[in-house]
Amino acid sequence: MPLAIAGTILGIVSGAVGASIKRARSRTDPLERPQAPPEITADTELARLDRILGEALSTVAAHPNGSFKDIRIQRLIALGVQFRAAASGHGEAFNGTGSWYVAHDAVLAVPELKEYRAVVRIRTIERTREPAELESLRATFAAVRRGVLVERILVFPDALWPADQLLPIEGVRSWLEDQQAHAPRLIVVRECNLPAELAGTGDVCVFDDWAAGTRELEGRDQTARVVLDFATDAVHSAQDRLDRLSHLGIPFGDLLDRAARGG
Repeated sequence: MPLAIAGTILGIVSGAVGASIKRARSRTDPLERPQAPPEITADTELARLDRILGEALSTVAAHPNGSFKDIRIQRLIALGVQFRAAASGHGEAFNGTGSWYVAHDAVLAVPELKEYRAVVRIRTIERTREPAELESLRATFAAVRRGVLVERILVFPDALWPADQLLPIEGVRSWLEDQQAHAPRLIVVRECNLPAELAGTGDVCVFDDWAAGTRELEGRDQTARVVLDFATDAVHSAQDRLDRLSHLGIPFGDLLDRAARGG
């Protein structure tokens, strides 16, 4: 996987900045670009990669502000998340609630992404109104419009989805209906129906079959740690967890149909 990621980075970046690299090769003033550290310049391939990445950033920076520039910056950020993980050989760890959305949304924007699956714990109604959560949903909807197959598994406590009610409470229901209108596959699960081994599940997501993200929670909804992992066993473990949760839940669209028929 690290070689595949590096190949993707080099292919996309080098294609986007080919003309800039040609201009760079014609330069004669060594002060035009900061020199790379000796441990990089001593290795031919690392020096080449440093030059390509540097020229990519310079090329994007030279564009006028606007959507064209913003899209390319977002793609480079997404590739950078993968690049750091590939370089370390381990999952990429982040701290703080905001970091979950930064890491998650960056990888979700990878142009080659085909499938995205996630389980999200909704413990308070405030979670559905957080600006970062709403922005992350917009990133998810953008992925759907690009043709990405999206499945979201949403786990609710009794306070948000009472056992004696067919549908979650009003505020949550309208939030779900808005997502349903953007065409992702929504699965809803009652927290009380989770087996013991899944009861402590935090937020988990899988990008195709090559990356898994986990958001470890503390307290009610606070992020303790976020990890992006590209190891095969971590991805398979996350996929297994998602499969089990999906089978425990029910498609939200089916609940709406039952409600329309009077239960």
